Amino acid sequence: MKLNDLKEMCQKDTKIDSTDLDGYSISIPELANKYHQLRHEEKNTLRFLERQYKSIKLSRWLYYSGKANENEYEDKPFDLKVLKTDMDMFLDADTQIMDIKDKIDEQEEKIKLIEETAKIIQNASFNISNTIKWKKFLSGDLT
Repeated sequence: MKLNDLKEMCQKDTKIDSTDLDGYSISIPELANKYHQLRHEEKNTLRFLERQYKSIKLSRWLYYSGKANENEYEDKPFDLKVLKTDMDMFLDADTQIMDIKDKIDEQEEKIKLIEETAKIIQNASFNISNTIKWKKFLSGDLT
C-alpha cells in the first residue's frame, strides 16, 4: 500500500461522525482489528526489505573491495582500490543501497502511521463517551 493511500484511509477511519456515535462505537473493534492486521503485513514487508538491504550491502561491499564475481566488473568496471577506512563512504553513496534505505524509511513511516492510527481508534470510545456527556450537559441533563 502506498503511503498517501494509507494516510487517506487513516484519516477516513479516524473521523467520528457526531450524528452516528453508536455506529462508530460498534465499528471500533473491527477497525482495531483492521489496523492490527495491516501492521502485521507492513512489518513483514519491513523484515523483507531489511533482509534485502543486508544482501545488497554485502554484494556492494564485495564489489567495492574487489572480491565480487568478474562478471560484475565486466558489466560495470571499477578500477579503484578502496581502503577499509573509506569503504563506508562508498557504501553510503551507493545508489542501490540508498534506494533500499529509502524504501525501509518509508516502510517504517507507514508502520508508525498505522500504530498511531490504532491508538486513536482505541481511544475513540473515550472520546465518544465525552461527546455524549457534553451533549447531555448542553441539553440540561446534569447527571
